[in-house]
Amino acid sequence: METICFKLPNVDRIGLAQDISKILTFHHINIVSMEAQFNSLYIEIEQLPADKMKLVLNKLKNIPGIIAVQKVHYMPRQQLTQQLHAILSSISDGIIAIDSNQRITQYNPVAEEIVRLPYNTVIGHQFAEIFPSDLPLLETLKQGTTYDNKEIILKQTSSHYLTSGRPIVDTEGNINGAVALLKDIGEVRKLVASFTSSKPHVFHDIVYQSNAIQQVVDTINTIAAGTSTVFIQGETGTGKELVARAIHMSSSRAQEKFVPINCAAIPESLLESELFGYAKGAFTGADKNGKPGLFEFTDGGTLFLDEISEMPMALQAKLLRVLQERTVRRIGSLEERPIDVRIIAATNQNIKKMIDTGKFREDLYYRLNVIPLYVPPLRERRADISLLTQNFLQHFSIRLQKSVCTISETAMSKLMQYDWPGNVRELENVMERAVNLVTGTIILQEHIVFDSDFKRDTSQLFAQRAHSTMSEAISHLEYDILVHAMKHYHSSRSLGHALGMSHTAIIKKMHKYNLKFSKK
Repeated sequence: METICFKLPNVDRIGLAQDISKILTFHHINIVSMEAQFNSLYIEIEQLPADKMKLVLNKLKNIPGIIAVQKVHYMPRQQLTQQLHAILSSISDGIIAIDSNQRITQYNPVAEEIVRLPYNTVIGHQFAEIFPSDLPLLETLKQGTTYDNKEIILKQTSSHYLTSGRPIVDTEGNINGAVALLKDIGEVRKLVASFTSSKPHVFHDIVYQSNAIQQVVDTINTIAAGTSTVFIQGETGTGKELVARAIHMSSSRAQEKFVPINCAAIPESLLESELFGYAKGAFTGADKNGKPGLFEFTDGGTLFLDEISEMPMALQAKLLRVLQERTVRRIGSLEERPIDVRIIAATNQNIKKMIDTGKFREDLYYRLNVIPLYVPPLRERRADISLLTQNFLQHFSIRLQKSVCTISETAMSKLMQYDWPGNVRELENVMERAVNLVTGTIILQEHIVFDSDFKRDTSQLFAQRAHSTMSEAISHLEYDILVHAMKHYHSSRSLGHALGMSHTAIIKKMHKYNLKFSKK
């Protein structure tokens, strides 16, 4: 049945709606619906022939109190329904709403995508017919409780999302329904990654001109497109994470997450739960909703396991299973979850020696060492020292707001002759130290201070202090450190920065020992 809607602006009076109904009843016209708002009545009637419609409208206009009869597209309730539908369709989160009888009344397109069930098979059905009866939304309807970011996995559709729920309460405090907000777990992970991930690195971040690093870059170009595990070996400070990021950024996973984790920096008791996650109730103190591990979090991206040689033997066995099966099992769970993660591992240790001494699993080594990649130390790529130095000089001049523009030949010669046990990371520290020390625009030889310059023969020192009290020995040591450091740093601020103290604390120490900076 086709219908037509009219708005009747009016002067409010008793009996107005009855007068309208009399005219429509006299002409045998069915009122489909009628709504009242302030100084306006809305009626929805069946479609009429043109001549009859004209007659009826004229009679309605002549009712005392009726100001006009205006044709409208929708009744107010229909307009609100359409607005609500447009709003629910435009937001980026899924919405599921149920009424007091647990009937599903709202199910927007995003919810349809997340849950993976079509609209017409869900809307109007009882909630428990479609979803598991233990989902928290039913508890919200019954008890009026709220919940936030609970993890839900629907096995029947393989959907995985976070959900928050609120009761729908009327003005008298009665619970008339409940509504759930759904966030796809993949979108949540991308959002978290956008706030927590470090700056992406690409090839131009690898500063080089040596053949040794050119070979590394060529290898990266060759292997980046694949999915095979990469095992990077190299000394501390050679830039293994930089290489790992370059592999990721050159791959088809570049738009997905790159997640680095240092296996040596996390306590053994926490490393397992960080990597594999845990089910709800897995152990005392665990999040009651459980927690996904980094393997799940990185799904679709690249997981960089730095210092892999420090991973405990028990976790090595679990990692081996992940690499073999491409599934992960949370602590306290029997469920295997498929993952699509590229693994890049790195170590600065002699892994073959660790295998021989039983400190690293041989079978795991061969699973990791699918594509071996060696990053040479700085002493084997001396052709890059000059280029790296200029790069760090420019970077720290900007960061420290100094106008240092060049480095002297004697200073550069000192850098070239050094053996660099700390590799590129040590060179970076030395250049930051130099930019802090310089007062002019040129880095001189005296501004190049290596970590080894601070080392002393401690056995001789303590022999000299053998007959001192603890307090006296500490004072002597403090004095010696200050005198030695003041040869290289010529202001309280630069000296404090080098020794990890505030410049006011340095001034107090200098007063204590009657020390003064030498005048140049």
